[in-house]
Amino acid sequence: MAETKANQFDPQTLRRLIARRKLADLLFAALGLALVIAALTVLVVLFGQLVRDGAGRLVSTHEVKRDGNSPGRRELVGQLKRFDSEGGPTWWLVREPGSAREDDPFGTADLQLDVSAVAGAIAPLAGGRVAIDVGRAKAPPLLVKHVEPLVKQSFFGAMPSRDPGQAGIKSALIGSVLVVALTMLLAIPLGVGAGVYLEEYGRKNWLTAIIEINIANLAGVPSIIWGLMALGLFVYQLNMGRSVQTAGMTLGLLVLPIVIMATREAIRAIPQSIREAAYACGASRWQTTRYHVIPYSMGGILTGTIIGLSRAIGETAPLITIGALTYIAFLPDFSWSQPFAWLQSGFTVLPIQMFNWISRPDPKFHQNAAAAGVVLLALTLSMNALAIWLRYRLRRSIQW
Repeated sequence: MAETKANQFDPQTLRRLIARRKLADLLFAALGLALVIAALTVLVVLFGQLVRDGAGRLVSTHEVKRDGNSPGRRELVGQLKRFDSEGGPTWWLVREPGSAREDDPFGTADLQLDVSAVAGAIAPLAGGRVAIDVGRAKAPPLLVKHVEPLVKQSFFGAMPSRDPGQAGIKSALIGSVLVVALTMLLAIPLGVGAGVYLEEYGRKNWLTAIIEINIANLAGVPSIIWGLMALGLFVYQLNMGRSVQTAGMTLGLLVLPIVIMATREAIRAIPQSIREAAYACGASRWQTTRYHVIPYSMGGILTGTIIGLSRAIGETAPLITIGALTYIAFLPDFSWSQPFAWLQSGFTVLPIQMFNWISRPDPKFHQNAAAAGVVLLALTLSMNALAIWLRYRLRRSIQW
């Protein structure tokens, strides 16, 4: 027995044991580093592919009239120029090569115009891009019946369109912002309040144990189930319609368990000695929670909350289930007389708009979907970066 114990503490045996442990630590660190590099590689490849396919649409622009509509099929588009001569000014429509449609009877030739019918409105438009209506005129000088200036419109400022070169994400982007904002207003107060109550005030008994188990289970429920629940409860039973309000409440319920769990985990990380010190100084439970527990745990609470919202902004299944529109060319109703009318408006969001475009056979619509994917991924990564930054700043300000 003594010889066996002596062999266990033999220097060579100890060195081999330490070497094996160092090797195991090195392998574990190498495995973790490899997994991190693999995850970053997948993210870079995904983002790079989206940028490659959609970068052109992100920076491209097209021309529309002041009312946001594209020039009609009978309207001629070009640069309006005025030339002064001894016989008086003449007006021409200068068009770029390749800009005319196939059914344009004039091709890309520069056209002389007769502006007598619009003499009072045409002078300020000289030198600019315009769309003119010449009716059924066949030969120059073409009698201009109506003229309207053209403005540049980007992918972010354009509504969805049947023309992939003129389609944009304005309605989907605003819809996503409104739905996520409503989700935040509903989920954060309820989730943080429930988490604080369960962790600081709730008694540890069988009832709270059942509540905790169900909250953990709800956090893992597939999002389509939330959509079916919202369809039956909000749309059919409460007659709330397929509106922004219904979408915000649906995603609010989806995010609520995540916010509660994040709040509870952040509060649990606060040392019990902080509470005991506050009680020793005469503070009540509410004062301890208000001035010590919540401020110290705010970094973790905000991190979990923003990560939950970043999940909500990319959800598609529950919104399609409650009847979100796949094509919407108008914005929610905003007015000072009815400031909350937008809650009852129809809506679409970026994931649904992407689904609409990617389901079409035209490859140009797929480029639009890739560009929208870049915007959606940028929004998600920005929210995650904001969560990390807030956690860092708040933890720096804590002094134990």
